[in-house]
Amino acid sequence: MAEHDAMMARFVHDYLELLDHRLSSIRNHLEQRNFMTAHVALLSLESTSVMVGADGLALVAGRLREAVERGERDTVPTLLADVTMEAERTRESLAATAAAAEPVQPD
Repeated sequence: MAEHDAMMARFVHDYLELLDHRLSSIRNHLEQRNFMTAHVALLSLESTSVMVGADGLALVAGRLREAVERGERDTVPTLLADVTMEAERTRESLAATAAAAEPVQPD
């Protein structure tokens, strides 16, 4: 079980390390009207968020992805703001969880 915990901790660490880049990439693709690429990036964010237990971020990323799919361009700025806000909450929550799970080093 310890190996599984270590792998999950590493996955969460990597997820958090990549989060800002993913958000920036999504924002840039949307601004440049590269909707297919934005869709793929949102799907990746959505699926990895589920994998780390960031269900709120997965939900709002999914809403943005669906709006992009449907061509609802007028809702994109609001939904992107929701994704950005939820990403910050996720970062804080996962960082706190990761810190609490770190083994205490003996003195």
